[in-house]
This record gives sequence, structure tokens and C-alpha cells, in this order.
Amino acid sequence: MPTEYSSIESNAAAQRFNIYAGIHKAVRAFLCHTLARVATLDIEDRQAIADAMKQLRDMLEFCSDHIVHEDRFVHAAMERRQPGSSAGTAEDHLHHARAVASIRAAGEALEQGAPQGRPAAWSRLQRELAVFVGENLLHMDTEENANNAVLQACYSDQELVALHHDILAALTPLEMATSTRWILIGSSPGEREQLMAGMRAEAPPAAFEAMLGLARDSLAADDWNRLAAALAPEPMAA
Repeated sequence: MPTEYSSIESNAAAQRFNIYAGIHKAVRAFLCHTLARVATLDIEDRQAIADAMKQLRDMLEFCSDHIVHEDRFVHAAMERRQPGSSAGTAEDHLHHARAVASIRAAGEALEQGAPQGRPAAWSRLQRELAVFVGENLLHMDTEENANNAVLQACYSDQELVALHHDILAALTPLEMATSTRWILIGSSPGEREQLMAGMRAEAPPAAFEAMLGLARDSLAADDWNRLAAALAPEPMAA
């Protein structure tokens, strides 16, 4: 469903299409939510640890998949028109992959280790995860400025939209659902309303209903109620 969140991406930059805007909202939301959950974890509660570590693994998998798609599509597009322009963020991606492996190991140490070792394992995990989140926030700022400048200088909006659709077409159903969920969580009320209104206008009814269900399950009650009210049919005139 390539139209699912392209409206957020295109509206984020009034003048030019911004291929990073929507997906980076998802990445930021997932990173920060996971960091806060790990920081506030009750390490005496085994089920709480298991639940938090599942979210951690899901977040790391999401970030790893995001890196793969950026390398395959975005960096490749940059190199085709301006060789060498993706070198800096490509190097960051290699560093992030190593960090993901270390954070996974830290999470396993917390979840599987003996109770007496949990404080030290938890402390290690918090430190590594905080650094990872900080580095990714700075990395995304570079992409949204330097990389975006290359893309917008070398490609027309029509070409960038086509590239965006190529990325969406390569996502697995799970990747699409995860991306969409965290875009909804990380977006403003107006962005959510635009996204859902665009999908209702362009997508098959079944796809829109699935998206609506995902929004209902993902958003806080106040956010969902506002979105539902915005999408409600206009009352018929008497």
C-alpha cells in the first residue's frame, strides 16, 4: 500500500518532497519510547523485564531494517547522481549495526542473567541504549539536512516520490505495520488526520479499515478520540 504514509512525507516540506520526514518520526518515537521504558523498568519483575526486552528487540530490528532500506535505496540514489555523497551516513550505519549487536547482548544479559547481576546489566543497557538513541537523533538530523539537500538537488519531486514508493514496496507486511504504527504515534494530530484522510480517499476500503484498527490500537485514548472525531462523516443537512 504505497499511499499509506506518503502524505505525511510530502506535506512535511512545503516546497520539496522530503523522503525522510514520516519514517524519521517513527524512528524517533520508537527509540525514545523504548529508552524511557528501559529507564523506568522494575528489574524485580521478570514479566516486566521480558515485555520490555521484547520491545527492545523489536525496536532494534526495526532500526536494522531501516538501515538496510536506506542503504539499498536512498544511498544508492545519492551515489548514482553524486558519487561519494553518502559516505558519511553509510559509515554511521556500520557503527549503528555494531551498536545494535552490543545492545542486544546487553538486553539478553539482563533478561537471562541471575537476579544478583541485574543491576549491573540494567545499568549497562541503559548507558548503551542512551548513547545509541543520541547518536541516531544526530544521524537523522544529518540525513534530513545534508542528505536531503543532495537528493533534492539531484532529483525531481516526481523521482523522489517514485523512490519513496520503491522503498514502501520493498517492506514486508510486518515492517509496514510497524512503520505505520510508530508514524501514527510520533505524528501530530493534524498529520494523523491528513494521513488517514488521504488513505481513505486513495486506498481500498479494507486497507483503510485495517489502518483505522491499527490507529485505534496504537494511540492513547485522547489521540484516538480526536482522530475518530476528525474522520467522522459530516452530518447530513436537514
